[in-house]
Amino acid sequence: MVATPLREDASLTENVLVPISDTGVSLLKSTLILGPNASGKSNVIKAFDFFKRFIINSFKDLQAGEEIGVDNFRLDVRTASEPTSFEIIFICGDNQYRYGFNVTREKVLDEWLYRKACRKRAKEVELFLREEDTFKVHPSMPMLQDIVNRKMVRPNALLLSAAAQFNDTTAVEIIGWLTDTTVLSCSEEDLNWRDALRHFDDETMRERIVAFSQYADLGIEDIEKSGDRVTSRHNQYDADGRVTQSVSFPFLDNESEGTIKYFSLAYPIIDALDHGKRLIVDEFDSKMHPLLTERVITLFNSKDTNPKGAQLIFTAHDSNLLSSGAFRRDQVWFTEKDRLGASKLFSLAESPWPNSKCAAELPSRKDTSRVSTAPRQSSAICPICL
Repeated sequence: MVATPLREDASLTENVLVPISDTGVSLLKSTLILGPNASGKSNVIKAFDFFKRFIINSFKDLQAGEEIGVDNFRLDVRTASEPTSFEIIFICGDNQYRYGFNVTREKVLDEWLYRKACRKRAKEVELFLREEDTFKVHPSMPMLQDIVNRKMVRPNALLLSAAAQFNDTTAVEIIGWLTDTTVLSCSEEDLNWRDALRHFDDETMRERIVAFSQYADLGIEDIEKSGDRVTSRHNQYDADGRVTQSVSFPFLDNESEGTIKYFSLAYPIIDALDHGKRLIVDEFDSKMHPLLTERVITLFNSKDTNPKGAQLIFTAHDSNLLSSGAFRRDQVWFTEKDRLGASKLFSLAESPWPNSKCAAELPSRKDTSRVSTAPRQSSAICPICL
């Protein structure tokens, strides 16, 4: 989500960039991940979802000796028995954190946390470093040192997860950042809908969700909820196009799958925009009309509707999104399988196909000299343009 130093369309850049004060770095408000079926798009989302859940839950939910839910890449003999590695760099408050860990199914091999202030030339400080049973903790983190001394961290749990349970300030801040990062999967549509139902009980939020549906021009005038039953109200018209009365329908029985999905996404979208949170969605465009998908993207890619810098990361199948005028090159990423079946993720800003249809469909680019055309171990033709 870090913007590259490309000179793109000025109005687009003004809307989609969030400058981080005193750092010289700007972040992007949205990112699109495209790729053919089975290229690994969903695995990008699943990896982050595991990362989030393991950090939040490993100390309180995993029992001693219970396996960690990671799967090795088994199509390459070199990786079949290697540990799985995760690392994230993110900004929370006035600090930038770098946190990661290496794990097998049995235990945590390594874990590390670094912090530096959000200003130029700030130095990164090691807050803790774990190498299996050996811990090195910074003097400013006495609670973590106490947890280590008391041997309270199981081999299959993270020190950061344990520290949050004991209300360490830094750990709680990081867990809060992760909690404010919502991950939604299309394979959990029933769960997403049930979660959406909870917010219909809040009258103010219900009214905002109704307004959100009117923004999408779905023809729904109101939504009512009684228990778990949701009904939508539509206008009935006479032959001259005049409204005669309202007609109510059972929502799940009569509304389209696209409308149901839109309502499932309504609260996470509103919540992210209201508070500057992060929303990660797998197969975002599934079941929704392309124009409706573009409308939601526009909400994030706008300084007016997204003044707090909320971020949307999503996978999609529809390459026509590239011609919508909503994305810079560094906002578009591709997944592609190599000859061993492993997925590679790379940005269109470093595309190995500079003359592809995908690149041509993006907004005009005034400086192409910065685009790398170095050879890559990939197909000669963009998989989206096949």
